[in-house]
Formats: sequence, structure tokens, C-alpha cells
Amino acid sequence: MDEKIQELGEIFTEIVKNYSTMGMAWKNIPLCRRAYEIMRELPDELPGEYDTPADKAILLCQMLDHVNETDIPRQCIEVRRYIQSLDPDNEDNNEELDILLKYIESDDTEHLKLGMLKSDSVERSPQWEDVIYAVELEVDEILKDYTRGMGFCHAYWHTKREVLAKYGIDWKTPSMMNPGVMFD
Repeated sequence: MDEKIQELGEIFTEIVKNYSTMGMAWKNIPLCRRAYEIMRELPDELPGEYDTPADKAILLCQMLDHVNETDIPRQCIEVRRYIQSLDPDNEDNNEELDILLKYIESDDTEHLKLGMLKSDSVERSPQWEDVIYAVELEVDEILKDYTRGMGFCHAYWHTKREVLAKYGIDWKTPSMMNPGVMFD
């Protein structure tokens, strides 16, 4: 069990590092998967690490604070449901779970009511979730020498669209979905 605790600590350190580096939160997708697997294997109470199931739930919530949950909503729903089983009274988690459930079922009308930009519904599909890490990895490699500043989002979206097409996903970028909006 000590090896799992050590691995978990290393994963959490890497998760925070990735999240703190602009544009690198996507690297946390497999790390969160692995951390969740380890947490499921550990007991609900582990003196010296966390004393109650609610404390274990807090660790998982902190992990989710460092990932873009809309990239992997189904995975995050699974984690949030587990958190709910550990700490049913955690209102923040319950609220975030409801938001994710609505997100995967939402349409553009719902986004507009909430004052959000339109997004392509493919972003809420299981197909997207299955490939998004590989896509981001490839996009990052293609754009590794590209200056990240004003206007970078357009190069990023264009490249991401091309890579997604290789996976059979016809993705409409935020600028395509919101033609009246100026992005940096």
C-alpha cells in the first residue's frame, strides 16, 4: 500500500504542475484516471493520509479542480459519483455533478441561456472523450515551436480540427460556432 500512496503523491504533484502551466491541463487526463484507480483500491479511511471517507472525497475533489472536466465529462461524472458515495452531503460536489450531467445532455440553447459561448455538440460525445488526450498530445507536438501568445488560439483550433478529422470527428471550432465573437 505504501507504493500506491507514493505513486499517488507523485501523480498529484504532476497534476498540480501541469495545471499550473498554461495550456497543459490536458496532460492530467491519464493522470486523473490513474489516481482515481488507486483511490478506488485504497480503503475509505487510511490513518496518516485521510481519516474519514469525507477526507478521501476531498482529495478526489482537489484532483478534479486540476482538470478540465468538460474534456472528459463521463470520467469526471464517475469520479463525482464516487465522491458522492463517500460524502453524500458535499454540496459542491453534488452541484458539480449536476452541472456535468446537464453539460453532456445540453444543446446550444442551454448554453446561450447560461450566457456561455456555443460549442460543438461533438465535444460532449463519448467519441470525443475517447480520443481527446491523443488529439491534444498530437496537437502539442505539431505546435511545439509555435509562439503562444495573442492569436495562438486560432492556430491551436485549426490544428486540433485537422487532428480530430483523422479520428473521424468533424469538429467546429469556437470561432466557427460563434462567428460574432472576436477571439484574441
